[in-house]
Amino acid sequence: MLLPLPAALLLACTDPDAGRGPVDVGPFDSGSSSTDGTDPADSGGGATDSGAPLTWTTLPADCTPPALRSADPFTMVGSVINTQTSGGWFTEILDVVYLPDEDRVLTAGQGGLVVHDVEDPAEPVTRGHLGAADDPGLLRYYNLLAASPGRVWVTHREFGLDTLSLDDPDRLSELHSVDGLGYEGMARSGDHLYIASTRGYVDVFDVSAPDAPAFLWRLDDLGRPWDIEVAGDAAYVADADLGVLVLSLADPAAPVEVGRLPSAGQPFRLRATDDALYVASGAAGLEIFDRTDPLDPVATGSLDAGGGVQDVAVLDGFLGVVTQEAVVLYDISRAGTPTAPSPYAYEETEQYAMALHAADGLWAVGDWNILGMWALGDDPAPAVDLAVDQVAFLDGAETRRVTVTNRGGADLALTGLLPPDGVEARVSATTLAPGQSGLVELDWQGGDALDGTLCLATDDPGRPTVSLHLTSGGEGQGKAVGQQAPDFVLQDLDGVEHRLSEQLGHPVVLAYFATW
Repeated sequence: MLLPLPAALLLACTDPDAGRGPVDVGPFDSGSSSTDGTDPADSGGGATDSGAPLTWTTLPADCTPPALRSADPFTMVGSVINTQTSGGWFTEILDVVYLPDEDRVLTAGQGGLVVHDVEDPAEPVTRGHLGAADDPGLLRYYNLLAASPGRVWVTHREFGLDTLSLDDPDRLSELHSVDGLGYEGMARSGDHLYIASTRGYVDVFDVSAPDAPAFLWRLDDLGRPWDIEVAGDAAYVADADLGVLVLSLADPAAPVEVGRLPSAGQPFRLRATDDALYVASGAAGLEIFDRTDPLDPVATGSLDAGGGVQDVAVLDGFLGVVTQEAVVLYDISRAGTPTAPSPYAYEETEQYAMALHAADGLWAVGDWNILGMWALGDDPAPAVDLAVDQVAFLDGAETRRVTVTNRGGADLALTGLLPPDGVEARVSATTLAPGQSGLVELDWQGGDALDGTLCLATDDPGRPTVSLHLTSGGEGQGKAVGQQAPDFVLQDLDGVEHRLSEQLGHPVVLAYFATW
């Protein structure tokens, strides 16, 4: 069964000037990988000098992990599947907010707004939901923001801004609606609400009466804004076309653009602290800016999180991101700083982690249709990440290299490597420091068809063994986005491609998920 459109459809525009923002399910980035013989330094992660010769070590042909000395520093304490078959809805979670004072988590996505009770974080309970329209095909919201106790603002790209009542968490109700197109991320400052629109503007509302926002002002002539963040007298807009826009809120009712920060990717979500601005920029990773001068932030670098960064949160000296494949944490208060984070934890998620919010010691993660509540442990630990989960050799003898990265906060030991028959394997390093990358080199001698699994043993307490599927004939599923990801294949949809190309004025290639 095909996924319902448009969630299943991705547009890959060949025109480099045609800006592309994230689609409903977010950009699909396979993370840094090295299967072509390149040095791991080329794919980020702090590998050794790319000019230094590599020294190869053959590990014991055994996939029994060593005795583990530490516990996993980041674990899911409870979860609930964000689906009600009796009501005929499910949700791919696009936004999530944890409200500890109300013991609730709110999610927005395909199922509309959904309310979860988390009085016991180990046993979240799904309550009511409400969509943006009676038509099941439009039963969704894209972003949410708590307005006041029992009230929430939600946006829809076609219907605009809705104010919902949560007074009865089992039967949500709409209190007020404002028309708007392209509405996405929101931010509030006092009595003003700012909404980013992918149609090229930011709208300002008076919310002195939270139940009935009133339109005040529009800042237009922008590119494709996806999100907005307010920090004091400054606001920042994640614009997929123009980068990060800096706004002055000297007059909070009429923001003025005062600067643009170039981005190496397509900014989608952002968060600001007193010291730094963090921008989730998809394949470009997490971009970091120093906010010493709030109206003139300075770029300080970026983080390769192993996949396309979708969302970002900050809590208690830790910075977290989700990449559709994993939740990745960085230390910004002890081993690291706000503008130079240090790796701390990396945990793969079951499906597509796309939304993240942290408060009161807990991290709420929207993982497609799973809401997970996560908590930090006391001590850092190593965390292994293979850049790909399958290598497809050609027909003859061939050598391939795959990057392995330590995304944890303690040294990672590679202790065993068990390849299938006909394959020899070795590593470029047996120990990887936090953030460092190495290589696994694979020699296949050719001959009979190959279809087997290589197993790597480490001292990662969360994943002491990881597997790499090896095939021959050049055929394979490629890298899955999350453990349960369906195959992602290109299809020759000539008619649809032609019509879209005519409408957009440049060539278009369509890709979609084939089957579940």
